[in-house]
Amino acid sequence: MATLTPDSSANAAGASRAGASAGPLADPGAWAVTAFATTSFMLGLYNTHLIGSGSLPIVFPVAFFYGGLIQIIVGILEVGRGNVFGAVVFGSYGPFWVIYGAISVWFAKMAPAASVNAGVALFLAMFAVVTFYFFLASLKTDRVLVAVFALIFIGLVLLAIGAQSGTLNWTKAGGWVTIAFAVLAWYHAAADIINFTFKRPVLPLGKL
Repeated sequence: MATLTPDSSANAAGASRAGASAGPLADPGAWAVTAFATTSFMLGLYNTHLIGSGSLPIVFPVAFFYGGLIQIIVGILEVGRGNVFGAVVFGSYGPFWVIYGAISVWFAKMAPAASVNAGVALFLAMFAVVTFYFFLASLKTDRVLVAVFALIFIGLVLLAIGAQSGTLNWTKAGGWVTIAFAVLAWYHAAADIINFTFKRPVLPLGKL
C-alpha cells in the first residue's frame, strides 16, 4: 500500500501516487490491508456476539491463509521494495493472525484452563505495545491510516483486559472497535486500488 511508507518524499499518501509504481514491483500493500481488514471484521462480529460462536472455527482458516499468510507474503515483498514500515507492519500482523489461530485451535488446549486467559491477555497486550509504535510511525503517512492504528491499539487493549478479567463487556467493546478499524482499513485499501486504477485521487486519505 502506498501509504505504508512513512516518508513524504516517497509519497506517503496513496492518493498522490495514483497510477504510479515505486519500483519494479507493483505496490502490494492494498492486498495485505484488505486481508487484515476482512479477517478483523469477521473476528469483530464474533467478539460483539453479532454472530454466534458456534461457527467460529470457520474463521480460523481465514486467519491462517488470508489474514496471516497473505500479510507475511506482502511483508517479504515490501522488504524487496525497500519499504521498512510496510515490511515490519505486515510482517508482524501476518504472524499475529497465524499465532492467534494456532492458539485457538491447538495450543490453548495444552495449558491449564485457569492460565489460558492470562496467556491470551499477554499475547494481545504485547501486540498493543507493537501497535503503539506503528501508530507513532504512521504519523508521517495519512489521517486514515493514523486512525486505523489508533483504533487497533485501543481494540487490542480492550480485548486484553477482557481476556484477563473474563468480563464480556470489555471483549464486546474490543469487538466494536475491531469492526470500526476494519471498516477504515477497507476504505484505505479501496482508496489505494481505486485511486490507482482511476489515475487520480478519487477517495481522499488525508496526506500528512
